[in-house]
Amino acid sequence: MKSLFARNFAIYALVIVLGFVILGSAFISQVNRFALQEKQQQLADASERAVQFTVSYFTLREGSEWNAQLGVNYRMTMHMLASDCNGTIFVGDRAGSLLFIADPDGCYSQEDNGLSMPQSALDALFRDGRYAQTSNFYGFLSSQNYVMGRPVISDGETIGAVFVCMPAEATEALFMRLSRVFILLTIGVLFLTLVATIIVTRSTVKPLKNMAAAARSFAQGDYSARAPLPKQQDELYDLTISFNRMAESMQNAEEARRGLIASVSHDLRTPMTTIAGFVDGILDGTIKPDKQAYYLHIISDEIKRLTRLANGMLSVSRLESGQALNPSLFDVSEMVRRIVIGFERQLTEKHIELQLDIPEQETIRADHDGLFQAVYNLIDNAVKFTPERGEITIYMAENNNRLQFNIRNSGSEIPSDKIKFVFDRFYKGDTSRNRNSSGSGLGLYITKTVIQRHGGDIYVRSGDDRTEFCFTIPLGR
Repeated sequence: MKSLFARNFAIYALVIVLGFVILGSAFISQVNRFALQEKQQQLADASERAVQFTVSYFTLREGSEWNAQLGVNYRMTMHMLASDCNGTIFVGDRAGSLLFIADPDGCYSQEDNGLSMPQSALDALFRDGRYAQTSNFYGFLSSQNYVMGRPVISDGETIGAVFVCMPAEATEALFMRLSRVFILLTIGVLFLTLVATIIVTRSTVKPLKNMAAAARSFAQGDYSARAPLPKQQDELYDLTISFNRMAESMQNAEEARRGLIASVSHDLRTPMTTIAGFVDGILDGTIKPDKQAYYLHIISDEIKRLTRLANGMLSVSRLESGQALNPSLFDVSEMVRRIVIGFERQLTEKHIELQLDIPEQETIRADHDGLFQAVYNLIDNAVKFTPERGEITIYMAENNNRLQFNIRNSGSEIPSDKIKFVFDRFYKGDTSRNRNSSGSGLGLYITKTVIQRHGGDIYVRSGDDRTEFCFTIPLGR
């Protein structure tokens, strides 16, 4: 659970952080760009007005109407302009002498101080026609400012320079505030993500833990364990259903395996015990020489019974291993006639009346050996369970591009509660019906498997002293 939780949280957190970084960076960048554009516009407006006032000031100062009040008015105007933009304005003449410094506190004349404007700034301004920089204006200011310079031009002649400076602290403070909000939001969302991940992971892991516990029970041999279904009908719900179905299949397979071992053990033990007993009797003289031939015939029959059981198990193994069919074209009517001829002696001994209703010729594409064995098993089953002077009817015909085969025999019925078991491995039916115990219990199972592998269906019905097996398979031509 810890690794799954850590993996989910890491993925969710990474996606959220990346999303916030991308969106936050784009948002802050846009806000800063807007704030910078606004500062640049304020600088441009303030420098334009400062140039206009300075041009008027220089013009009046050179004229005959100049008086001290005009100088006072100019300083008051520059003071108000500096207050409006919350910045500092530097005014100098063409020679580079610093004439005035205006800030929100006032406008002060610097003509008597002998200060000069930064020569580098003047050179760049007079060369390019404008000056823009972010600096402390060569030490004139105590902090970083956005600086914009404009030349003062009168009658086409440059007579001075104006530099307007606005503090960059406000924009930087806005950036820091937005960054703090962004970081706090990211931390808050990550915390919510942690809580949501815990809830989601627990709801996801619980069904998986239940399935893991059931799997551990399977490993210990207990196939009865099942995983409880989740409340939500989602993918985990479907997975749990599939897991429980798999568990049921495993339980059925285990029961079938145990049943197979028990049946094989029983079927092997009985003839082997008989063979061993009669052989020991012959060897130690218990069975007299005049009786040995009789008991040797019994031993021969038991050996044949073991051979049939071994052959049946080999056939089952071959079919269940998924060995590919070997289809070919052949006359199935001729195949049925050959099989019936093979039972002629048994039919004659029991005086069984056989009615054969099959086409003169019926071509089919199928696995010859597999279909031969399936039909042989059905006829053998019918002959064994038909009483003396009974009847067997074999019907075969083509129906909707499928071969239909029916075999019906008279005699004792199969109980309705036993019909569903007749195709199971090692099932030998009701003892009252099964007078002949020489079978291995694999014949009908092999028949069903062969028919199904050909894409066909097989079923049985029993009643009114009749039992009938029927199968259909595609003609495949």
